[in-house]
Amino acid sequence: MSRKQFWVSALLSSLTMAVIMSGLLSGYKLGFNHLWPAIWFDSFIIAWPVALTLNLTVLPQVRKLSSWLAGTPPTPQA
Repeated sequence: MSRKQFWVSALLSSLTMAVIMSGLLSGYKLGFNHLWPAIWFDSFIIAWPVALTLNLTVLPQVRKLSSWLAGTPPTPQA
């Protein structure tokens, strides 16, 4: 994976996770009503930086662990 692809992947996957999870959880906890879009956006503003940070720090370790558990050599990171 190239360095550019690594960053694009990290940005897009964290964006996708943050949008879906913040939307679903805020709607589930507070209800899907007319206030929900504003609450979703507020939750997303917090969730995306957290998801991106975890994607850049924890995900490489999870990949190493999964490779070890599966008995396959880890793929090199960019």
